[in-house]
Amino acid sequence: ILNEEDVIAQSKTGTGKTLGYLLPLLQIIKNKKSKVLIIAPTKELAVQLHQETMYMIENTKIKSVLLISGQPIDKQKEYIKGDVDIIIGVPGRLLKLVNEGLLKLGIINKIVLDEADFLIDLGFLKDIQTIFQYSKNVNQLMVFSATLSGKTKKILDIIHNQKYSVRVDSKNKLPENIINYFFPIKDEERETILLKLVSLINPFLCIIFVRTKDESKYIYRKLKDNKMLVECLNGDLTPSQRKKAIANFKSAKSQYLVATDLASRGLDVESVTHIINYTLPVNELDYLHRAGRTGRMHNDGIVYSLCNELDEGYFKKYAEILEFKVTASRIKGNQIVEYKSYQGVRPRFNLNEIKKREKLREKKNGKKKERSKTGR
Repeated sequence: ILNEEDVIAQSKTGTGKTLGYLLPLLQIIKNKKSKVLIIAPTKELAVQLHQETMYMIENTKIKSVLLISGQPIDKQKEYIKGDVDIIIGVPGRLLKLVNEGLLKLGIINKIVLDEADFLIDLGFLKDIQTIFQYSKNVNQLMVFSATLSGKTKKILDIIHNQKYSVRVDSKNKLPENIINYFFPIKDEERETILLKLVSLINPFLCIIFVRTKDESKYIYRKLKDNKMLVECLNGDLTPSQRKKAIANFKSAKSQYLVATDLASRGLDVESVTHIINYTLPVNELDYLHRAGRTGRMHNDGIVYSLCNELDEGYFKKYAEILEFKVTASRIKGNQIVEYKSYQGVRPRFNLNEIKKREKLREKKNGKKKERSKTGR
């Protein structure tokens, strides 16, 4: 980045990607005037990036502005009239200001796409392409993400046809400092087991993930009724409500946060000790991002997943793909114990996935044999 090269960077969640691009960019801005645009997929991540930036530029002449919905647009208009060095925002608000003729993207020299895969998953591809069309003087692109799908990399080739300096992990893998347990359950037991579980683990901070907004509201009320210190985070909340919920959780005024996958990417709270998957995510990458909310900065983390028979097959599939060990558990009296006699179900791969995995194994075995023949 200091050499002003284009960079795609993939790194596990919690490993410091934000400072990875922020520190060298601040150095570049300090040495010579450059205008930087950082695009985030969600308001929460944009706010977090802005707070981090404001901390880093304290006592300097560098200026940063946050552009997200839910904040007075008149104030934002005033901010961008001044000499701003760093603009941090979400695609919708950025384009709104561009379309009103208030934000001139021609002044931008460098663009950062933070959590690039999530930007694409949330359907911001056209918005990003439009932003690049307006940004005619960009001389450096930085793409950061915990995961990088083939789809995202192909898109990047289209929107910015330059040579990259690329460092991409060959596969996604869950950090070894995160321990993964699952509870075999019947669907009618799910709520009861959750309430028993939260009463036993007594975490410092715990995120309980659900799939839907309705589920988040229901579980939030149940925990509230059981005198738990809990916040709720979902897409129905206003920006100020979401901001308050995250602030209360980060400051440990609340012990639990019930959240949809809105919170699984970009939410950086170092002190999260436990994750509970009340309902399992729909794919392994979402599991990776959920689990990655704990075990930050190499601290230990624990993930509990409540799995019916169908869930369990998918959970074990995620474990094989992400290379983590799974332990069946159950609640016995007032203790969480290993379910040693549990036989369980097999990982739920479909036929095409099994064929692909067999081919990969054959290739690996072929390479190993070749190495042994040549003495390497």
